[in-house]
Amino acid sequence: MIPLHSPMPEGPLPAHVDSCFGCGHRNPAAVGMALELRGDRIIGRFTLDERHQGAPGVAHGGVVAAVLDEASGTVPTTMCVPAVTAKLEVNYARPAPLHRPMIVSAVLARREGERKLHITARLELDGALVADARALFIVVTPEHFFANGAQEGDIPFFGV
Repeated sequence: MIPLHSPMPEGPLPAHVDSCFGCGHRNPAAVGMALELRGDRIIGRFTLDERHQGAPGVAHGGVVAAVLDEASGTVPTTMCVPAVTAKLEVNYARPAPLHRPMIVSAVLARREGERKLHITARLELDGALVADARALFIVVTPEHFFANGAQEGDIPFFGV
């Protein structure tokens, strides 16, 4: 783990986009993760329900991957560095149950040059590992988001 040197204060983080599947509050299918910055770590708390179901009673593996990706992607966001997922490797340890509060965390493991951010994430239930991930994020310019549909004011974390 390396320091984030985040310009943001510790504590709760706003949704980066209201309609985000991970942290948005206006998306009816959203996980509704409450994210916070604690030291050099992102912590997210959430509870999955039937909208996120795969097999009966448990979350779909893709939703688990999305949760790990969301926490990982919040690391560069708190650094005010625009970045996108290039690779996400998920290891599943046990099923993620519905209707049980879970915690996801993410840290910056290392930075490679100017553009590559290596991030690790961990999903836990009652302190036990559910899944973990290694992610590679690539730093982009804010124009990347505008070219893909963002409007002025949509990405305040990056000053645009």
